Amino acid sequence: MKIFYVSSYGKHHDKGIYIMKFDEKTLEMKRIQQIETQDYPSYMICNDHTLYVAYKNANSHSYGGGLGSFSIYKDELILNNNYHSSGRSYTHLCVDQNNRYLFAANYHVGATASYQLENSIITQKICAVHHVGLGPDLLKRQTGPHAHYVGITPDQEFVYSVDLGADKVVMYRYSQGVLLEDPHYTLNIVPGSGPRHMIFSHDGRFAYLVNEIANNIMVFKYYQGHFQLIQAIHCIPRHFKGFSSAAAIRLSHSGNHLFVSNRGHDSIAMYRVNKESGKISLLYMVHTKKDPRDFQIVDDRYLIIACQGSNLLQVMTFNEDTEELVLSDSSIEIPAPVCVAFE
Repeated sequence: MKIFYVSSYGKHHDKGIYIMKFDEKTLEMKRIQQIETQDYPSYMICNDHTLYVAYKNANSHSYGGGLGSFSIYKDELILNNNYHSSGRSYTHLCVDQNNRYLFAANYHVGATASYQLENSIITQKICAVHHVGLGPDLLKRQTGPHAHYVGITPDQEFVYSVDLGADKVVMYRYSQGVLLEDPHYTLNIVPGSGPRHMIFSHDGRFAYLVNEIANNIMVFKYYQGHFQLIQAIHCIPRHFKGFSSAAAIRLSHSGNHLFVSNRGHDSIAMYRVNKESGKISLLYMVHTKKDPRDFQIVDDRYLIIACQGSNLLQVMTFNEDTEELVLSDSSIEIPAPVCVAFE
């Protein structure tokens, strides 16, 4: 049995964090507990027996939004603290390798912020840097900057912030938690792409950027802060004419396969990774219920998928040797699930 966590955008008292169990033998998922939160938990990460949460302000109050920290103890979550940041809503976060600083992306105002950590408690805000720029998206998702993802490069030299509205990946030097953009390294993306999330290969040589608006993945060689584009590949079939927006991107633990979730086409796309060249090749797509916003890969054998539009978690089985990805019959209702996290 594995414990995992699901964040919910459910209405009223349904929103919050759900503590779940997953039985790998039967594929059954069970709710253990719901922790109701004041705001919407938009993203969560597990780090060093701690669950960190980014909150979207539910009521536009100046005391809403911000970040949260919970200690993980067996099948319980124990609140360390919630840090309200003047009503600021966050959509993603990461923690540095020494567990001293937490960095957060603010989609709504287009900014990247940093916070001090002491024994997993969020103690103070250090700084916030506002992005600039816009893009040509006709649905008005690019009328201004929208920081959607924040991470730390594998060489630990930069904090990077993926901006969907400004079509760029902003590269920051950071010292004592203070962020300072280094424009020499900031990566400009093809206008109208709408970059959403970016991850790195396990050896740190390649970066994989999923673009929400263009519905494609860009593959880059990475070396000492510099990116070189080597491939762009679609996430949805070329014949698909409906609306779709790419969401989450994950690598298997082996690094041999890459997955992307598509909201609209409602599918998980699976790619084979060439570890030498970094390039990927599409294998196939497996349909899900409505709006698979996030998913997690479990032991390179299962995918647990949060289908926000269907109020449902679904399980796929994954055989990495035979490259078979199959939607199982196992599912469970969760109000508007938006993020899945495993320790």
